[in-house]
Amino acid sequence: MLQNESMEVTLGSSSVKSGGVNRDILYPGDVREIYVKNLCGQCNSRWMEPIEQAAGPILESIMRGRGVPQPRDLFRLAHWSTVVGALATQTGSRFDVPVEHRRMIRFTTTGQPQDFGTHFVWTFDTYPGAQFDFMRFETGPGAEEHGVSWYSALHAGPVVMISAEFTVNTMIARELHHSGFESYVGTVSSNLLCIPDGIRTGGRLSAGLVSPTHHAVQETYRKVAGRGVQYIDTQGGSLVSIDEMRWRYPGNFDYGDALVDMRSQLDLSYLDGVFEP
Repeated sequence: MLQNESMEVTLGSSSVKSGGVNRDILYPGDVREIYVKNLCGQCNSRWMEPIEQAAGPILESIMRGRGVPQPRDLFRLAHWSTVVGALATQTGSRFDVPVEHRRMIRFTTTGQPQDFGTHFVWTFDTYPGAQFDFMRFETGPGAEEHGVSWYSALHAGPVVMISAEFTVNTMIARELHHSGFESYVGTVSSNLLCIPDGIRTGGRLSAGLVSPTHHAVQETYRKVAGRGVQYIDTQGGSLVSIDEMRWRYPGNFDYGDALVDMRSQLDLSYLDGVFEP
């Protein structure tokens, strides 16, 4: 479903602390053929496969240019985006999703994991392949709050899917809100949907909507890292890990009247039997 016109994508890992790209794991190939080798059969086939099957038709509809899916369908796609976003980070040797985050993603029974969110941005242009950007924030010794935060952004076709744990998801929501872009919707934790004024009832794109390019979206979510951060790009992807950073956890972001409670509309039948022994 993720059409890819470029079959020569260079995959690698980089970090600010190490001062460059980890050349040991650079190799050419198709980003759709990345295999994360530390998955057991139980994870790959038992609980991940239903999530993929539920998201597949929705993703295909987007890739065919059919616009914004129904709001309840976005939660299935957001669930998949969070899972695959976390998996994509494991292709970078210095990027490690905290164990507590993995467990929250693995054992969620609410679809989109609680304390995670995904923003979907419909773009003016179409990305001819698939690219992941991801970033990890680890608070330094003098920080007010301790812990690890991260996000993963998938660029594909006419959309960008930015999945993040709650703290960074809030920061990304703020950046999107102030960016002037209107063509985005976002899942907030397990049941809330953010529908900005530019997206009308039913999740349809309205005429004259302000849509950004893929590059503009990338520049927007990179603002979360602040100024002065050195980015080291590989061909076809920007795999960056900030190993130590002192930053303030943001205050609550006021979504205003853009939040819709989706609990009564969500269809979680694809999770039936996933957690049974």
